[in-house]
Amino acid sequence: MTALQAHELVRPDATIQYWTGGTADGPTVVLLHGATMDHRAWAPQVDAVAERFHLVLPDLRSHGTSTGEFDFDAAVDDVVALLDELTAPQVVLVGLSLGANIAQAVLYRDPARVSAVVLADATCNTAARQPLAAAMTVAMLNAQAMFTGDGFAHHAANLTATDPGARAYVLAVNAHRSNKETVAILSSLLTSALQPDPDYRLPVPALLVHGDRDAIGDIATSTRAWAQSEPLAEYAVIPSAGHASNLDNPEKFTAVLLAFLDRVASTPPLADVGREGQTGTS
Repeated sequence: MTALQAHELVRPDATIQYWTGGTADGPTVVLLHGATMDHRAWAPQVDAVAERFHLVLPDLRSHGTSTGEFDFDAAVDDVVALLDELTAPQVVLVGLSLGANIAQAVLYRDPARVSAVVLADATCNTAARQPLAAAMTVAMLNAQAMFTGDGFAHHAANLTATDPGARAYVLAVNAHRSNKETVAILSSLLTSALQPDPDYRLPVPALLVHGDRDAIGDIATSTRAWAQSEPLAEYAVIPSAGHASNLDNPEKFTAVLLAFLDRVASTPPLADVGREGQTGTS
């Protein structure tokens, strides 16, 4: 089992806990977990990835042992500050769900810091959207969260994962969290992360991946088209897996992840991109 060293990053309104381990002189891979989870969501991947890479696993603000009220933009700021703490000039960002939305935002803001991205079970931050879609989804979440008892928590766990063990983890990690807090996290994602910019293209090699049974929004149906529109993207589907594809089918997910990392982790970015747009290089 890979030994992980605990650290903390003090922010103006939060303390971010993170862990490092793996191959000290290997390329740095930062693993960003999904909404309402924590760094332990990556447990099935840690040992295999650590054999060849240096790992960084934070608990996002208001998740796990990190403090602070959740706000999407603040969470992006936290990750940028974390990158400032690391010695690596560039990192690979690997994100699941919310973590993938944060990875996209970091890349959009500061592409020079990132050599490649893995975006798992996530929507495209910059895709064109119906103007009222986010507001309607937030209203639906608030209506669902009004049910008493643990019905909302079980519904969320069932939507997140298909594997019983993964569902049990999702329930356990959220045992302390109120429905109101969960809705606030998801609402911040919907209202802050999803900012249409249809001409934007990912400026570094990317792996877009999702579980074949992901029932969250249109992820399962839209990711293939997203990948086809991205010149530097690869696309993979994890069989027998839901929204938490790395937990539902960890063997397949890990194999796909490692194959991608081995291809791109030591490769310089293929384009230089500013926040205003892209200028490709050949």
